Amino acid sequence: MWNKQPGNSEVVVSAAFYDLFTAVSAIKALNEMGFEDRDLDLIAFLAGCQPELSCFFDEAGVPREHASYYQSCFEDGGALVIVRTCQSRRKNAARAVLRERGGDFAPAIQ
Repeated sequence: MWNKQPGNSEVVVSAAFYDLFTAVSAIKALNEMGFEDRDLDLIAFLAGCQPELSCFFDEAGVPREHASYYQSCFEDGGALVIVRTCQSRRKNAARAVLRERGGDFAPAIQ
């Protein structure tokens, strides 16, 4: 599932995972916290050559400065979980869940 770029009041939280099952576990935990499927995206590359993703990241609302970092996370296969939220405390809760489940954040937001 891929949602459009967030609106003005929405915040995007994203984290890379090196194991697809761990990424799915993070999504399940986010669902259990009340995040709807429409608030979540999972992008995964299991093997092979992945395309240049900077335009995709722009449209998905992931900050441009994080695009090259996440692109490199996919070199050996991996997944990216994207969470959209409007509330600051939900942003912090989403970030905590992603961190607890093994998510790797771009260096600028750690």
